[in-house]
Amino acid sequence: MVKGALFRKSLRDMKKSKAQFISIFIMAALAVSLMTGLDSIWFTVQNHADAMYRATNLSDFWVTVQNPSEQQLWGIRQIDGVTQVEKRFSADADTDLPGNPTLHIYALSDRSTLDQPEMQEGKFSKSGGAVLDSAFAKAHNLKIGDRISVKLNGVWLRLPIDGLALNSEQVFALKNSATVMPDPAAYGFAVIRSGVLGSVYGQKVYNQISVKTAPGTDLIQVEQKANAVIGDGLIGMTLQKDNSSVSGVSGRVQQIKSLSFIFPLLFFLITALITQSTMTRLVENQRGQIGILKALGYSKRSILWHYASYGVMIGVLGAFTGLAAGPNIFGRLLVPRMKLAFADYRISVNFAHFAFALLLILLCTGGISFYACWKLQGDTPAVLLREKPPNKGDHIFLETLPSLWQKMKFSSKLIARNTLKNKSRLIMSTIGVMGCTGVIIAALGVRSMLSGINEQMYESTFVYDQKIILDTTKTDSRYLGNLGLDGVIQQLEESAIGVISPGGERKMEPITITTGDSPLIHLQDAAGNPVSLPENGILMSRKLCETLGVQPGDSIRIKRTNEGYVSVPIVQTAYFASGQGIYMTDTYWKSLGETFEPTALLVKWNGAPDQRFLASDAVADATTRESQQSGLASSTQVVNLAVIMMIVMGAALAFVVLYNTGILNFAERIRDLATLRVLGFRHREIQNLVLIENYFSVLLGMLSGIPVGRYLSWLIASKMGEQMDLLGSITLPDVLIAGILTLCFAWIVNNVVARKMKQIDMLEALKSVE
Repeated sequence: MVKGALFRKSLRDMKKSKAQFISIFIMAALAVSLMTGLDSIWFTVQNHADAMYRATNLSDFWVTVQNPSEQQLWGIRQIDGVTQVEKRFSADADTDLPGNPTLHIYALSDRSTLDQPEMQEGKFSKSGGAVLDSAFAKAHNLKIGDRISVKLNGVWLRLPIDGLALNSEQVFALKNSATVMPDPAAYGFAVIRSGVLGSVYGQKVYNQISVKTAPGTDLIQVEQKANAVIGDGLIGMTLQKDNSSVSGVSGRVQQIKSLSFIFPLLFFLITALITQSTMTRLVENQRGQIGILKALGYSKRSILWHYASYGVMIGVLGAFTGLAAGPNIFGRLLVPRMKLAFADYRISVNFAHFAFALLLILLCTGGISFYACWKLQGDTPAVLLREKPPNKGDHIFLETLPSLWQKMKFSSKLIARNTLKNKSRLIMSTIGVMGCTGVIIAALGVRSMLSGINEQMYESTFVYDQKIILDTTKTDSRYLGNLGLDGVIQQLEESAIGVISPGGERKMEPITITTGDSPLIHLQDAAGNPVSLPENGILMSRKLCETLGVQPGDSIRIKRTNEGYVSVPIVQTAYFASGQGIYMTDTYWKSLGETFEPTALLVKWNGAPDQRFLASDAVADATTRESQQSGLASSTQVVNLAVIMMIVMGAALAFVVLYNTGILNFAERIRDLATLRVLGFRHREIQNLVLIENYFSVLLGMLSGIPVGRYLSWLIASKMGEQMDLLGSITLPDVLIAGILTLCFAWIVNNVVARKMKQIDMLEALKSVE
């Protein structure tokens, strides 16, 4: 009976103060839905990727070497921590399908167990057939039993399709340096048995060693020892994390992960502060009822749980509402848009993080309610049944300035006194608005940074019309010098090169070798100042310097073709918003004993593109700068959509916070306002006493939110992955949009409060406990 009576009382209290409890519910739901929603994106991708890596037995690193010997395999197998070593063949091949798409061919031995395809249909037999990329097959209407022709070493090889599969190294597959987003119609993979290559090369050929290590093995040590085993014949070594597909997936995971940590944390902080203000006032307003409960013999524990249950019920309800909404809104909408080659896109919920979010919400709601009631438990029922004594009056600092104070109107003095004497209310309101404004500014800033990538990359840095990928088997320096194309031409040699940082870490990094004048690549620093390619060293992108832990003046070691490593100085850095790497001139490349062999051309046409050249065998692929801009925009689409959704949620939170603080401010002062009305003050004068104070806290919170938003945008920009280098700045339009939104919400809330003020029942408001 006792518990039932208290429960019915709690329901009546919630109904009476439904506006405040609904606002707490919405804040809790928004905070949890944002955390679980963003978590579900990266958690789903990470789970699917890890499951695929385990199912296909993905190698820990690959050693690229031409025709590895059994002695080299044996030597790597003897390295401490190495558990499995296999040979394989890996190369791109042309096809005869419409549009001339490319397939990456993986040739595995009959006994191979590493880097297996994840079968979707059919089987990976030991016959002369191929397992084809299922997305590629769908794009070209191919099925099991069909045949496909690929060209390797100048020989066409016709293969039956035995199965369709996915591949751990092709989850995020880019065809070449001209491609920004995966396109299964233009690029896919096929897995065959190494014996099939005998008809092309006359024997089984291999060009990679796949290496699997025991968990916890120091891969840097293994790499160093493998380098000693292979010697100068080593072309390069690629760790699993540096594989283009694996790093592409992890980069997207990191982008969403940074958002899922920073923004929800601020939402929880705002929820905690506003809940603290709300619940403290609600409990304080029930001093008399707490006194009655104590006088009736209710135990301290029962009373504490009764008031804590207000917050617990609302917190649990809000948290589970957020759990239901977040993954379904964020996850189901955004995960499929990431264009990753998974078998399905079933959403995974990070229940560990949800449990943490639920605990935070319960601390913010139930814990604060418990604390607010616990503070009153030391008083006797007689004390609680009396009206709480007013705070001791004192002068505000404006009263110490007679020249200013005496010129102020009576209503202005009331506003100033009420604002400055209720510092806790002012601080809570200001912090709430500051947090919401900061969230909106930060989200708008991230959106501006993402949209600015295209401008920085393809308007300021790269100014060509087309990027043309060459078929190096059909071109050489003499051929390129005699093309006679009508336009500005810049030759590039693009590849990946082995790098050893000063700390001993080995990585494969993109390298671009071009002419010193560089007419179509305008290198700049972060401030936009022009930067030129050095003649006596290398230029490294700013973010890559940060990743490798180096700076101008330091040196790194790079791998030369069929030779050892050579030390090169970092002379200059340049800013690239996306796509980090190393740049050097062709003359410096030649001074290292290498040959400049262009793999691509950048062209700015004087008129129409030369279609005869573009259709020639010398061109392997071509793309326009506009196509690359469109691809880059697609690659950031998921983060952009997530940010837009956060802007909407931040705006909703700002509205709830303003509504909650506005209504509580009105409810707390209703007796004072009724007294002034009885004394003859006009409605407009009384209305201004509350509304101007609300606007003051809003303006103060908006101004405080600008540095908060600036800091958050910088924090997010610094955690967007190794391939993105965002400056973390905010623009004036971002600040203005956030300010206008906040002021609009404040105006709406003040109109609601103004209508409530017209409905004040003065007789009821002036009643008090005698």
